[in-house]
Amino acid sequence: MRMSCLTAMVGVALGMAPVGRLQAQDLPSDEQLQRAFGATYNRLGLVEYCVAKGFANAGDVANARRIVAATLSGMTATPAALAQQEVGRRGTIVGPQVIGLMNPADPAHPEAVGEGQTVSLAENARAQKLSERTLCKQMTEQASAAVGAAE
Repeated sequence: MRMSCLTAMVGVALGMAPVGRLQAQDLPSDEQLQRAFGATYNRLGLVEYCVAKGFANAGDVANARRIVAATLSGMTATPAALAQQEVGRRGTIVGPQVIGLMNPADPAHPEAVGEGQTVSLAENARAQKLSERTLCKQMTEQASAAVGAAE
């Protein structure tokens, strides 16, 4: 697997341009990186939650772990960022991140969990008129596609 390709894809998914194209002044701050790391760990925890509910499998967790490794790419996550995995295991989304598919027809955009917001996966699914199973499937398919594209 070409980790640099996966790292760039994860950066784009988290709203950052590929690092190779950034100027020094455009680089994210440590705080922004830690939020991205926290969101990545939270997503891993959510996939583990999905496994516990029977909506995902061990291969899905492996893909989510690959994305964590690519996102960190030799950097260190703070304990606060690492703790977001446990929050995800309890089925809680911590923003900022997008869970589900962007729906331009819904101006409320419940799929976008904002900075500092938390919402349960179940509540987020209801707001999108979906099931937890569907959101789990979307998350695992996105992770699988990112890993597959990097191989």
